[in-house]
Amino acid sequence: MNAASSTKTHDPHFKVDYWSAESILRHPDFPHARRAYFDKVLALYGDDPFLNKLLMEAVRIVVFAVAICMEAGYRPNDRDTWPTIGNLKKALALFGLASPRRIEQIVGRLVQTDFLESRASPLDRRARLLIPTARMLTHDQDWLIAHYAPLAVLFGENDYALPLKGDKAFQRAQRQVATGIFVQSAMVLLRNPDILLFLVHDAGIFVLIELAREALNRETPTADLSLAQLGRRFAVSRTHVRQLLSAAEERELVEIDQVRRQITLRPRLLTSLDRFIAEGMSNHDLTGAAARRQYGLG
Repeated sequence: MNAASSTKTHDPHFKVDYWSAESILRHPDFPHARRAYFDKVLALYGDDPFLNKLLMEAVRIVVFAVAICMEAGYRPNDRDTWPTIGNLKKALALFGLASPRRIEQIVGRLVQTDFLESRASPLDRRARLLIPTARMLTHDQDWLIAHYAPLAVLFGENDYALPLKGDKAFQRAQRQVATGIFVQSAMVLLRNPDILLFLVHDAGIFVLIELAREALNRETPTADLSLAQLGRRFAVSRTHVRQLLSAAEERELVEIDQVRRQITLRPRLLTSLDRFIAEGMSNHDLTGAAARRQYGLG
């Protein structure tokens, strides 16, 4: 199957056609797209322990992304769109991942580390607006590149040239559009409990991706298991990694061979991971198409 032999899905809200998760999963080159996803996402953080510690957990990743989207969709004449801590909490309640207090702590840390600024609203000095810094927007551009690159593997680079080259106008337009699919984005997490197990642990999804990439390179579902190496790679303790993988084993997602120091990713987990990747790709394709249409880009 290639792009020409498959039919896109039409979204009536944004009035665009896009690739569904099912079409992406059926594509014969999906394994190559999956590999690109693994490589790009892991390269986002490299060996930077600060970024690893700051962002490698579902709640922090979601707070980061939603804060950027909210500011991009900010309309001064509509207080419901103001990027305040209160509106951020309302948006994040859809994901069900964190308490209001936890969200406040993460936002505070993002302000302290120069990813967010807290500014008084020019229309109401009592309201504080959360504004992404240049540092935050640069990391977000890298994030978009990592998530559009797998789509380019499947369908060519024409529709994804703007995000792949880090176009700032596209970045803002895509983030504005993304405010309209918060519920859809939340469901990618909430309807995939196998992956959510990894997402709610510090660096959990990256541990999974690292193991899946090694297994893919071996062309088997089995990878070598070094708790110490994984802990160093993602700035967490080996105890943390062991507890995460033990929880996955209890849910029959992995099988750990302590003698050989190997871990086998069971078919259910690999299927869930593919679904998670494909649904994320589909959402990015939808928002990218909507951004290009609504803002006359590219």
